[in-house]
Amino acid sequence: MAEYKISKGVPIPTDFRSTEMKYPFEEMLVGDSFFIAPEYDDETVKRLGNRLAQARQAYQKRKARLGVEVQFTQRMWTEDEVPGYRVWRVK
Repeated sequence: MAEYKISKGVPIPTDFRSTEMKYPFEEMLVGDSFFIAPEYDDETVKRLGNRLAQARQAYQKRKARLGVEVQFTQRMWTEDEVPGYRVWRVK
């Protein structure tokens, strides 16, 4: 059986998310876009697209719970001969 150190009096954090967002969704206005390429060697463009879609949808849901409707779309994009994705704020 594994051994664990039991701690007492450690406060529970109020928010488990980091304060810094990975993508610039918060700063974007309608019509703004950004390009992102795979960040590490074994990341495929498809995997990047899935990760980006998940982050984008989570952000949209978080804002919707606050009564703010935002919408983004993403497309495969090549920039300076580097394949990746471009994300636009559309609403």
